[in-house]
Amino acid sequence: MKRLTLVLLIAFVSLGTYAQTFDVSRLRAGAGFVYASDINNIGITFNGVYNFNNAWEGALSITHIFPKDELKYTILDFDAHYIFYKANEELNFYGIGGLALTFWKLDLPTYTIGGVRFGGSTNGSDIGLNVGAGMNYKLTDFLNLAPEVRLTISDGSYARIGATVQYMF
Repeated sequence: MKRLTLVLLIAFVSLGTYAQTFDVSRLRAGAGFVYASDINNIGITFNGVYNFNNAWEGALSITHIFPKDELKYTILDFDAHYIFYKANEELNFYGIGGLALTFWKLDLPTYTIGGVRFGGSTNGSDIGLNVGAGMNYKLTDFLNLAPEVRLTISDGSYARIGATVQYMF
């Protein structure tokens, strides 16, 4: 019990210290659509981006690819963006590098032949590396358009292309 109390105390102090340095005006959050090549279907994505400085951003996103042929994908991305070209305050381009956790589920119809059951459900997950490029285009003072293309390199590699509209806090 003492160890748990100590861990919780350290966590709260750390979060409090981090919260004092967190500048919410550098935060963007949004949603959009994406196409995934492996499943050949579209999905919806939700993301948050924090701008650390003029060259680096950190991004977290969750993407759900709509089911197709009994296959479902959900992808969790942890990415860094390196801004390599800034045309002006409204437009910049960035490279993407990071990790992708892909969770998949295959639901096959079940049937029985001669007392033996076939089909059913199976699921799994893969970890992969994200590489790609994107763009930030400031639509208004509070809205940003961010199209991206990325390749997730893993056991079952796939590409994604999509865009999100983000609210700038």
